[in-house]
Amino acid sequence: MLFDLHRARSLIDALEIDTDTKASMFKAFSRRVELSGENIHFFNEPFTPVSLTGTHCSLRCKHCDFYYLNHMLDGSPGKLYSHAANLANIGAKGILLSGGSSPDGSVPTYEQADVIQKIKCDLNLKISAHTGIVNRTQAQALSQFLDMALVDVIGDDETIHDILGLDACAMDYENSLKELFAAGIPLAPHVIVGLHYGELRGEFRALEMVKKFNPEVVVIVVFIPTKGTSMEKTAPPKLEDVAKVIIKAREMFDVPLSLSCVRPGGRYRSMLDSYAILSGIDRIAVPSKSAYSTAKELGLNIVEISKMCCSYGLSL
Repeated sequence: MLFDLHRARSLIDALEIDTDTKASMFKAFSRRVELSGENIHFFNEPFTPVSLTGTHCSLRCKHCDFYYLNHMLDGSPGKLYSHAANLANIGAKGILLSGGSSPDGSVPTYEQADVIQKIKCDLNLKISAHTGIVNRTQAQALSQFLDMALVDVIGDDETIHDILGLDACAMDYENSLKELFAAGIPLAPHVIVGLHYGELRGEFRALEMVKKFNPEVVVIVVFIPTKGTSMEKTAPPKLEDVAKVIIKAREMFDVPLSLSCVRPGGRYRSMLDSYAILSGIDRIAVPSKSAYSTAKELGLNIVEISKMCCSYGLSL
C-alpha cells in the first residue's frame, strides 16, 4: 500500500478518544511525516543490559524492587569485561550499562571506569549507560567512555519521593542533564509515562527539562505493573495519556522519538504500538505484530535495524 495521510486520519477517527486529542494526534502524525518522511524504524535487537551492581540497589523503588536487576547480566566488579567480550564475540554492536542506584541516585558506572575504558578500546563496542542522577565530577568521569547517556527524567517531586524513595527533586534530574550535556556526552533522555501509580504526573515538565539540552533522541518509556512489586496491581497508564505525552513530545522536538522496549505486554502493548505510531513516534524497540500491521496499513516504509539500541543514530 502506498502512503496515504488520509488513511491516518481514518484510523485516528476510529479510536475511542476525545475529539481534541484526535485533532492533536493527526497534527503530530503529520509533523512526524514532515520530519521523517514515510520511513518508520523498528529496532528488534536492543543492546543487552548489564548490571554493574549485580542484584544490589540502595533504593527499593515501588515499581521495580530489584526485579529488573535479576534479569540483567551480572557485571559487578570482576565480571563485566568477560560479559562484554562474549557479547562482542557474537556480533553485538554495543552494550547497555545499568544497575542499582547508589544512595545519591546515581548508577555507579564511574566506579568501573578503568574496565569500561578497556572494553571500549579492546572490543569496539558502543557504550550506553543508565546514569541516574549525577553531579559534575561523575559526569566528567562518564565522559571518558560513554557514547550515550540514558537518563530517566522525572518531573514530579512527589513521584521521586514516593515511588523511588529518593531524597531528591525534579531539579536534580535537570541538573544531571546539564552536567552530562556540559561534559559533551550525547543524551537520549527517557521520559517514563505513568510512573506515579499509572497517572500522568510530571511527564510534561520532564519534556520541558529535556528540551533545554539538545537531545539526540527522546525515548518514551511506559510504566509496567511488575509482578512481585508493591505496584503489581496498579493499572498501566491510559493509552490516551501515553498518546498525549508522545503528541507533546512530537510538538516540541524535531529529533527522533523512540518507543522504548520497556512497556507493558499483551493486548495493551498491541494497542499502545498503534497509538504511538499514530501519535508521531518514528522508532519502536521490539515492535509488536500490531506495530507492523499499523505501519503497513498506513503505507509506511518499515526499516528494520539490527543489533542496535533505539537511542542511537542509524549510522552505527
